[in-house]
Amino acid sequence: MSLCEHALTARLPLPSSSTPVYKEECTQCFDDQDMAEGVDVCLTCFNGGCPGSPYNHAHQHSMKSGHHLALNIRRVAKTASETDEQRPAKLTKLEIKEESDGDKYEYQTFVRCWGCAGGAKVESGLENIEPTVQAVIHAVEASKGQEIKAWAEEVTACEHFGSLEQKPVEGFGLDKLHQCSSCDKHENLWMCLSCGHVGCGRRQYDGSGGNNHAVEHFQTTGHKVSIKLGTITPEGTADAYCYVCDDNRMDPQLSTHLQAFQINVAAQQKTEKSIAELQLEQNLRFDFSMTTADGKDLVPMAGPGLTGLRNLGNSCYLASVMQCVFSIDRFRDRYFPTASDHFATCTQQRPAHCVLCQLHKLANGLWSGRYAELEHDADGNAGHQRGISPVHFKAAIAKDHYEFSTMRQQDAFEFLQHLTKQVDIVERGVAGGAQNPTKVLDFTTEERLQCTECKKVRYKTQPSNSVSLPVIKRPIDGAEEDSAQQTFAPVELAECLELMTGEETVEGYNCPYCQHPTVATKSTRFATFPKVLAVQVRRFELVNWVPQKLAIPVQVPLGNIDLESYHGSGSQPEEELLPEDEPVSSPAGEQQEQQVDEEVVVQLESMGFPRVRCVKAIKKTGNCGAEAAMNWIFEHMEDPDIDAPEPEQQPQQTSVASITVDPAAVEQLMAMGFPKDRVERALGQTSGDANRALDRLLSSADSDDDSAMANSEAEATRDDSANATNFKLTGFVSHKGTSVHCGHYVASVRHGLDDTGKWFLFNDAKVVEQPEPQPEQAYVYFFTRID
Repeated sequence: MSLCEHALTARLPLPSSSTPVYKEECTQCFDDQDMAEGVDVCLTCFNGGCPGSPYNHAHQHSMKSGHHLALNIRRVAKTASETDEQRPAKLTKLEIKEESDGDKYEYQTFVRCWGCAGGAKVESGLENIEPTVQAVIHAVEASKGQEIKAWAEEVTACEHFGSLEQKPVEGFGLDKLHQCSSCDKHENLWMCLSCGHVGCGRRQYDGSGGNNHAVEHFQTTGHKVSIKLGTITPEGTADAYCYVCDDNRMDPQLSTHLQAFQINVAAQQKTEKSIAELQLEQNLRFDFSMTTADGKDLVPMAGPGLTGLRNLGNSCYLASVMQCVFSIDRFRDRYFPTASDHFATCTQQRPAHCVLCQLHKLANGLWSGRYAELEHDADGNAGHQRGISPVHFKAAIAKDHYEFSTMRQQDAFEFLQHLTKQVDIVERGVAGGAQNPTKVLDFTTEERLQCTECKKVRYKTQPSNSVSLPVIKRPIDGAEEDSAQQTFAPVELAECLELMTGEETVEGYNCPYCQHPTVATKSTRFATFPKVLAVQVRRFELVNWVPQKLAIPVQVPLGNIDLESYHGSGSQPEEELLPEDEPVSSPAGEQQEQQVDEEVVVQLESMGFPRVRCVKAIKKTGNCGAEAAMNWIFEHMEDPDIDAPEPEQQPQQTSVASITVDPAAVEQLMAMGFPKDRVERALGQTSGDANRALDRLLSSADSDDDSAMANSEAEATRDDSANATNFKLTGFVSHKGTSVHCGHYVASVRHGLDDTGKWFLFNDAKVVEQPEPQPEQAYVYFFTRID
């Protein structure tokens, strides 16, 4: 150890309770504190880095940032004899303590200086360093709490806790709080905050749990709120429930309310698991059957491209999509093994906040094989791998999103759409998007519209990166019509494609040639075909305004599929084109109307919602996808104006050119690769709203002459083809469960396009070979074009 100049003169900050401290895992790879080299935590910015080969991200961080001092933390599991010695011989009190890592692990720490040769160790106990060292040791890991929070419901307060009339019931005493007043139950006890009555919880469907005495007390007395005894903490938190709202709630005045019953919050000890902990326990026990049709266990696998992703809590949708996405050559080759090039030039201070850093990290974790090792039991039998945790990736890719930043279960297809949008945004700032892997999903659709009266036609092309297929509902004879377990006859994938590309009738079409309302026909086909076609199958419908999953088997060939019959033909010589619609004049040059995603409108309409509600919900939720819009519709179902069309926006009386735009917003969008003139025009057309301007830039092509170069560069990076139409299924995401709101996602991925290619099943961290893939009940499919 040495007394280096850097240590003696260091002035180090103390991390606050809100400062992220990355001390369990490197933010640029998946090396963690359990490895032999441990993790170095920067004592200036609290970034976590691996100090050993092959990456040595801690040293790189020091050289790049000038932050030389780091605390090395290594965690070593205690032996069974050590943990047994610490276990008390007899439990004298029912107490569920938060099991600390100190009970299971020993922590080895030392300070090192990367400004000195080889990252030399620094003498411990220096008074200018030690406070920061101790603060880091006792700080909560940046991603800690995510697992409990992942399963916890978003609990809020309600007005029923603010209007309590409290009067302890006759005979109330603290000695009565350990047993239900109506039976002999001693656990899962709920105390009424109005009178102090103690009752047991609800009986579960299997007969376990309580005897319903707490809820029966509410039904008898009308006392609205209660708290769960045993979950009260000295910090003033506890599980609380409102029977009027019929939901878990937060009591912001818990300490005051408990004083009415002479209960001192500061003296309480948590003795039972909270609802969040119980939910975590229950959900982590969810295990998808990984056996063959004849009951044989599927063989656990591990290796490059066969690395599992641990469930963070309701994150199976993310894990399944990312396994499929990183099986696509363009995605894998873009981010692996190219991480070092990006890390050397990344300008983000915190790698954990950089989407590109986390994409490189995740690709390396999945494809290097470094973290894919099967674990073995005491007898040497191979089990499943531990997998890697995508917690940093999820935080970066979902930052500030309406739904994905929460810990609720999400829709896998909507996450795929969000992912491609975010990757497209960050890639535009790298060499003009020349390496953007999302282009592999891009293609063009051709819409053909024909007036049935004058027979003239119009063609329109639209860029897209996925298709959403309807399914044909054919109940099997004898099945109950209203049964949630209703069975349906299988449909062919070709039938779904024909339904999507077939003609539909448009009533009341205002024909610009006939000059009066007519009937038109419309069809949508492929103008070009992507290198990888992402397909969603809409397996849901509304029953009494409740979305229900439809278990309709879709028969998808595992071999070659030719999509030529769904290829648009373009304008034909014998066809006459409809005249263009006259543009609607506006003093502003263009309406400021907020655009809506028509694909999301179609999804919602297919579930039975009226179009006016769909459009309104999409606008209200900021174009954040079908699930967010659907939730908004359910929440506002009783609004008197739910079916009233949104008022048309009045034209602005100033020109777009005269609108002053925020220079910071211009700079932000230009950093994504958009030309300055397009950025300023988009901001002017959206009243300076950067998010709406970005959507406009991403969704609309620029026809101005000065964008010709940008368009030609984008054209050069396209992967779609107007001629190659043969595809093969290479991956799919399946949803296990009867409800659209819960359940579990798994992914099946094919390695190799030829006849020797093998299928593998990814169930979070577990990976097995899948000799008999079952795409019939999949939700999202990935088809790769065979050129």
